[in-house]
Amino acid sequence: MKKCLSLLICLVIFSSLTNAQYSINKTQYDYRTYSYQLGDPYNPSVAGITSFLIPGLGQMLSGEGGRGAAFLGGYLGCMVVYIIGYSSAINDIDNGGTGSSGFGTMIVGSLGALGINIWSIVDAVRVAKVNNLAFRDQNKSSFNLQLNPYIDTRYVRTQGRPITGISLKYSF
Repeated sequence: MKKCLSLLICLVIFSSLTNAQYSINKTQYDYRTYSYQLGDPYNPSVAGITSFLIPGLGQMLSGEGGRGAAFLGGYLGCMVVYIIGYSSAINDIDNGGTGSSGFGTMIVGSLGALGINIWSIVDAVRVAKVNNLAFRDQNKSSFNLQLNPYIDTRYVRTQGRPITGISLKYSF
């Protein structure tokens, strides 16, 4: 228990040192407009998968340590409620009962943990997408150059051959 608590404290301290900006970024960027581009620092798929394995880890990988620690803490709290219900049911069975005394607490804890886990997965993907969009805006020093072949076949009958070449398109 001491190791889990010290790990959680370390995560909260680490998250306070990071530049977590999701609460600001989500008002400026819509996650539904996101499409992957080469150079994005956060991978939404990895964030979702890691949040499935450990709730809150996807948010931490996407630069939102405090948000991830909150999801992890909520999940662990629900698991503690589940364990309390389980131990109450076991004690009831040991004392000759049916074990129904802790059944409700077990249900509440397990449904809470499941809900937080699902919410964490969805949120981790959204956080990664929004933070990628904000990162692109902050680092807008791109130069795009496109070279495309050009064939004009409109004048083939009058001149006898098509006009060919290369078109150049650039943008800053």
